[in-house]
Amino acid sequence: MSDALCTRRQKQVVLSGTAPSSESVDLDCVIVEILSRLPAKSLLRFRCVCKAWRALISDPYFIRKHLSCINTKISTSYSLLIRDKIFQSTEYEAILKFLSHDGPLPSRRLDFPVLDRLVIVSRILIVGSCNGLICLILDFHHFLMEESFTFMLWNPCTGEYRVLPQPPVHSSRECFFGFGYDSTTDDYKVILGNSYKPGYEYVVVFMLKRGSWRKIERLNRYFGVRRVGCLVNETLHWVLKEKEDGRLITSRIVSFDLAEEKFHEIPFPYPPDPNDNGFLIAEVGNPCNCLTLVFQTVYSDVAGNLKLWVMKEYGVKESWTEVMNISPEVMDEDENIPLEFLYDGEPYTYKACISDNGEILMQLEPIGTLALYNPREKKYRTVMGYPDYMYETAPYIETLVSPVTGSTGASV
Repeated sequence: MSDALCTRRQKQVVLSGTAPSSESVDLDCVIVEILSRLPAKSLLRFRCVCKAWRALISDPYFIRKHLSCINTKISTSYSLLIRDKIFQSTEYEAILKFLSHDGPLPSRRLDFPVLDRLVIVSRILIVGSCNGLICLILDFHHFLMEESFTFMLWNPCTGEYRVLPQPPVHSSRECFFGFGYDSTTDDYKVILGNSYKPGYEYVVVFMLKRGSWRKIERLNRYFGVRRVGCLVNETLHWVLKEKEDGRLITSRIVSFDLAEEKFHEIPFPYPPDPNDNGFLIAEVGNPCNCLTLVFQTVYSDVAGNLKLWVMKEYGVKESWTEVMNISPEVMDEDENIPLEFLYDGEPYTYKACISDNGEILMQLEPIGTLALYNPREKKYRTVMGYPDYMYETAPYIETLVSPVTGSTGASV
């Protein structure tokens, strides 16, 4: 435990319930170490044990320490947020158990905040998740009737939320957006931009500590990207899609560094073949905090193999590694997925996890079907989705981080 937190504890009520002494302070340090390794839901219950524990669990230093402990075991501590008509959550352990058993994926319903306005959950867009906070657009499907989007930050574990002030710009489906954490300022940022109309480009940033939006006046350059950016290494990523000779070309990844607030480019693992007449589909994802690229080439009404590449060392082109290659025939075997969706220009994109035995949980856009692929057996099956409802998902971790302030104090 940090010396700073020990000192703070000495100045407060002793956690162990004994008279203040060097021995009791040492015992308090042990208690802090134990509590910081427990699940956030357990800590929320333990706030009722005594005033000292409540003060500790609410302490920004402790919240940061707890977050640090979670991030060291991220592969076994995250959950999957599922949005259909309601918000649900399923834990990593439940997903692993489901991989070897048939039946529905077990999940629990989440209590979404009751707001002072009508919000239809099925029309909410998940922008992203970071350190247990979920960023949402409440009125994404009503953009024609709205001057701008309404963003909200929500911690599904604690139930805390914050509706952000309206952005100072007009929004549309041509916009791009993202959410992440900037460690250089210890702050959370929401990004909203539009670069499809020359002369009307803009990028605005909401900083949680400041509580307001500001426009980036001297941006290094603009890119014609859309929709949600994928967060990896405190940087947002999109696949750039450009028109060339009447064809939509996808050949590189665009990134936006949250600290520098600048755009950069990341090359694909291999350059697309200019003589290839197929339509290349590419999307970025984030398994185990590594940048992931999903490829699929569609020739007329015939789809090529689905390939998944992982950049194992961020920023190093040579670290791109192919980890999955699925033939379309394997996906066709699942009767729950209509073929027109497989060849309708929208790929299966990585959404959740790669298990210890190599099975991959994916999501089919735009209908939202969740599916599992076993690379050893070359088998594929639907987990949940079509024809029931359209799902949207996001992996997240359960933390005590507040969406109201965002700040969790100094480093420990």
